[in-house]
Amino acid sequence: MMKSLNRPMNILLLEDSEHDVELLERQLKKAELSFNLHVADSENEYVAELDAHPPDIILSDHSLPAFNSIEALRIARKIYHDIPFILVTGTVSEDFAVQCMKEGADDYILKSSLTRLPAAMANCLAKRQIKREKEMVESLHTRLKSAYEEIEQMNKDITDSINYAKLIQDAVLPEKNRLVELFRESFILYKPKDIISGDFYWFSEIDDKLVVITADCTGHGVPGALMSMIGSNILNEIVGQRRITSPAAILEQMNVALFKLLRKDKDNNRSNDGMDIGVCTIHKRVRKLQFAGAHMPLYYFRERTLTVIKPDRIGIGGFHPFPDREFEQHEIQYDEGDTFYLCSDGYADQFGGKEGKRFQTRNFIDQLQEILDHDLSEQEDILEKKLKDWQGDLKQTDDILVMGIRL
Repeated sequence: MMKSLNRPMNILLLEDSEHDVELLERQLKKAELSFNLHVADSENEYVAELDAHPPDIILSDHSLPAFNSIEALRIARKIYHDIPFILVTGTVSEDFAVQCMKEGADDYILKSSLTRLPAAMANCLAKRQIKREKEMVESLHTRLKSAYEEIEQMNKDITDSINYAKLIQDAVLPEKNRLVELFRESFILYKPKDIISGDFYWFSEIDDKLVVITADCTGHGVPGALMSMIGSNILNEIVGQRRITSPAAILEQMNVALFKLLRKDKDNNRSNDGMDIGVCTIHKRVRKLQFAGAHMPLYYFRERTLTVIKPDRIGIGGFHPFPDREFEQHEIQYDEGDTFYLCSDGYADQFGGKEGKRFQTRNFIDQLQEILDHDLSEQEDILEKKLKDWQGDLKQTDDILVMGIRL
């Protein structure tokens, strides 16, 4: 009985009859209760005991000189709102019992039925424990609900901001339709992992030359998108304003510009922010293609024969001591119908399949060879469907960018 207390129970008894105190104490000991009994026979003593020995339960006679149980109950409730209060009296009218219960008393016991007191006390303490646990659960529920609503609002605000950032990023990227105008057989498969992307594409027509670029910036989401915006702005200056079209020179100028912009010349800046990038310049008049890559290869098909043109094995930016390094440039005399692809590593790195493994570069190249005879607009659809089937229910691993052009 009353196992919820791991110590003797503090009982405050309001009683002015020593005989009744002895009867009640004897009954509680008979029930094998462990308790400390504190007795008060006046209002002053009662208030003092409430303060000195906070009770686990209050037992109160109905009527004492100049003080009664209802007054005692009201005083107790002001101090301890949930302490069980049991009226223990010789005689009580039904109306008075009802009044006591309305005031907040938990039970009443006639002194002629003290054998019922231990069970009544146990019941009151159990109800108090249940009530406290319920209040605790409700309080926790309220706090969790408030925290959830706060998180929901924060998530909405962040998502709204990212969606707005996407509008800005989309505005900076060239329109895909423009590439189709320049090369009827072309496509750009562009799938950000987190609304905005660290992969980006860029192209521009300079005189009779077309510069085509794909890039994979460090990270994805917001950090990657910020780096992509920096990369696009640098390209606007190098190619758009200074009209540099040599792929190797573009990479070299980008490397220097990014090195300075990210203050990598400072001794304490050892960040690895940067990008992998592939640059193709197509000379339409003389049918020549130039390529330079920083950690990004060129996949080139003549009829069904694949040539993989390897890039320099270092990215743009990043932490390295040679911001003015040179990049190797490759040249191809192309024929009409030749097809080339530039892509980030997101497609090949996507997890999926029956065993949840990476798609891998070898399988990606095989996929390109399988669909080579299709129009490039169809190729985009096939690649996207293959990716979706491979990915299944798994999350997208990285930003994905694949650009294909048939010359």
